[in-house]
Amino acid sequence: MVAVALVAFGCWIHWAAGDWSIHKWLSCSVLFAAAMAILGFCDDLYSLSAFFRFLVQFVFASILLWAASELLPAFAIEGWTIPRAVWIIVGATWIVWMLNLYNFMDGIDGLAGGEATIASCFFFLVFAHYGEAGWAVANLFIAAASMGFLVHNWPPARVFMGDSGSAFLGAFYGVQSVVAALSTPVPFPVLVLPFANFILDTTYTLFRRMLGREKWYQAHRSHFYQRMTNFGMSHAEVTVIEVVSVVFSCAAATMYIRSGFTARVVVLAVVVVAFVVGGVWVSRREGVIAS
Repeated sequence: MVAVALVAFGCWIHWAAGDWSIHKWLSCSVLFAAAMAILGFCDDLYSLSAFFRFLVQFVFASILLWAASELLPAFAIEGWTIPRAVWIIVGATWIVWMLNLYNFMDGIDGLAGGEATIASCFFFLVFAHYGEAGWAVANLFIAAASMGFLVHNWPPARVFMGDSGSAFLGAFYGVQSVVAALSTPVPFPVLVLPFANFILDTTYTLFRRMLGREKWYQAHRSHFYQRMTNFGMSHAEVTVIEVVSVVFSCAAATMYIRSGFTARVVVLAVVVVAFVVGGVWVSRREGVIAS
C-alpha cells in the first residue's frame, strides 16, 4: 500500500506536476511519511523501544516544521509575539500524536484501511474544491492504494497493515493537518474532523490509562473499538460502525466549510457529543453483559 502510493506520487511529481518548488511542502510531507513508514517497518522487525520511536518521530517532525517555518503564523499577545520555536514544538507534538494514534487504532481488520479510504476520498474532494491540485492528487493516490489494500484487509483479513502502513498514514495525515492548514485555504478543523473517532477514542483511553497508572505506551485492549469486540461484536460489525462514523464526521466537516463562526462551533460540539454518546453506550453495554 505504502509503496503503491509513493510510486504513484513520485511519478506524478516527476512527469505531471510541473515546477517541483510549487509542491515542495507537499513533497516534504510525503517524504516525512515515508521516513516514518521505514521507522515503523524497523519496529515491526526489531521491536524498537517506545522512547526511541517517539524521539525519532519528534525530531523528524521538528526538522520538517523548522524547514517550513516561513509558513508558521506570527501571533502577538499584548505585544509579545509567540516564538516560532513554540509553534514548532506544538506542531511536532500534534504530528507525533496523530502518527501514533493511527497506529494505536490499527487493531482490528479493516479499520485503519477503511478510515484512510473514506478520509482521503473526502480530502481529495475538499482540496479539489479549493483548487489545491497537489494535495488533492496525493490524497487520491492514498485513497486508491487504501482501497486496493482494503480488499484483502476486510474481515476476515488476509493481509495486515503493520506499523509501517499505519505509521505512513498517521504521519501523512498529521503533517497534512498542519502544513496544508498553513499553506492552503483549507481550515485545520476540516483536516482533523474525519479522524474524530480516532482522536477522541485514543485521547480518552490514553488519559484513563495514565490516571490508572498503567503503562499507556504498551499494547492493550482498552480502546472503545476493542471493547466492542470484547463484548461479542465481530470485526466486520465494529469496522462498519467506525466507517459510518467517519462518513458522519466528513459530513460535519463539509458543514463546517459552509458555515459561519457560530455554526462552526455548533458543528464541532455536535461531533464531540455524538461520540461521547457512543462511548457511553459502549460502557453501558459492557455493564449489562457483565451483570
